[in-house]
Amino acid sequence: MGSWAKLATTAAAAVCLVLGVPGIVSAAGVSEPQREAMLQRMIANPSDLDLAFEYAQASSDAGDYEGAISALERMLIYAPNTPRLQFELGVLYYKLGAYEVARSYFEQVLLNPSVPNEIADQVRLYIQQLALAADPPPFSASIFSAIRWESNANFGPGTNTVTLNGIDFTLGDQSVGRPGWSWLNIGTLHYSYDLKNQGDRIEFDFLAYSTVYFDDELSDIDLDFFEFTLGPSFNMKRIGWDQTRLFLYAIGDLSYLGYDSYFYAPGAGVRLLSFAATQSVLDARLETRYRDFQDNSELPTNSLRTGFQTRIGVNYTYYLTPGLVLTTQVYAQREAADAEFYANTEVAFSAGFAYTFENPLWRADYPLTWQLGAGIIRRDYDDPDPTIDPTESERDDTWWARTAIVVPVAETWALVPQVEYRDQQSNYDLRTFDDLTTMLGIQKRF
Repeated sequence: MGSWAKLATTAAAAVCLVLGVPGIVSAAGVSEPQREAMLQRMIANPSDLDLAFEYAQASSDAGDYEGAISALERMLIYAPNTPRLQFELGVLYYKLGAYEVARSYFEQVLLNPSVPNEIADQVRLYIQQLALAADPPPFSASIFSAIRWESNANFGPGTNTVTLNGIDFTLGDQSVGRPGWSWLNIGTLHYSYDLKNQGDRIEFDFLAYSTVYFDDELSDIDLDFFEFTLGPSFNMKRIGWDQTRLFLYAIGDLSYLGYDSYFYAPGAGVRLLSFAATQSVLDARLETRYRDFQDNSELPTNSLRTGFQTRIGVNYTYYLTPGLVLTTQVYAQREAADAEFYANTEVAFSAGFAYTFENPLWRADYPLTWQLGAGIIRRDYDDPDPTIDPTESERDDTWWARTAIVVPVAETWALVPQVEYRDQQSNYDLRTFDDLTTMLGIQKRF
């Protein structure tokens, strides 16, 4: 076999290893003494590329990434600028957490015009993963501001006729669903402080949400919500969980409804964030809050909602191709309350995707991203609400679908038109509604 044919065979086997498909050379079942003997043969015959790759694969299988890297870098001496070897080295450095070195090898692969499309696509996926897994900047922030129209801003019933305690009532116009325009603002801030201890950090996050309705008759549902979280995050590589972080944090919430105090909520949470699986992000959280609701002139019995809210949820993201990201979320939530007819259990599932593509209408510096998602929420209350039905507890099923297009207009600016439809079915007429929402927003990242 000629030296270049041997190199092609060896490099192809390297790609098969990375992609998880059967390769030409298999090192499965190689013992440590066999690997040591293989190393000695490789040192004696440094130009034997098949032997070098066999040793690299055996070392990778054994978790000795440094040994595998040493063998592959020696191969590059005899076959410089070989994209498939650069790709394998990028993957190994990525597994070690040496992200900048991995990025350098991946970028060298993409610069070679002869790289097969399937390899180039794999490289782009790894580069995307690098952007997620690499240490984030210590400070980041974003602002989203939008004009929004809703067909049912107050989530009121779609009909004036409802049944309360078995008796039909006709509601006034103020009590049914009302359309409305509003101004929506959402701001986020993140800061992390490196503790200089194996990658551990102190993390601080802040969220501010505000919506103001232009119609004075809807001003009682103007909402302001603020949340902060603060606590340490730990690099779990210390116990063998590569590219995984564990967060422990305190929570503080404050909410105003119609400019009156609605509730405040201290709490705590734990979060596991992992990039360990190729092309994937796993984000799991468990949070609990004690929500203390405040009575006011508009809501004189609001304090009956006071109690613990506990939620466990998992988000999973998969990068199918460099331009197509799939997402799914599931959570379960328990809300306790002083009044049992406010206490409930909620479960939800949603899924969606984000597709990034070149602008087909005009030449632009930045690609567009189309987002589409849908989900269902099931909510079961503990006891009947005596003011509505003394014999049957409330049960709600909410279906929703949302689509948006992110249109970048500069490196950190984007226009975001969005449409959402929500339909809730309930055994309580007062809780049955549907709502169509459209908005045009602008987003700024810092």
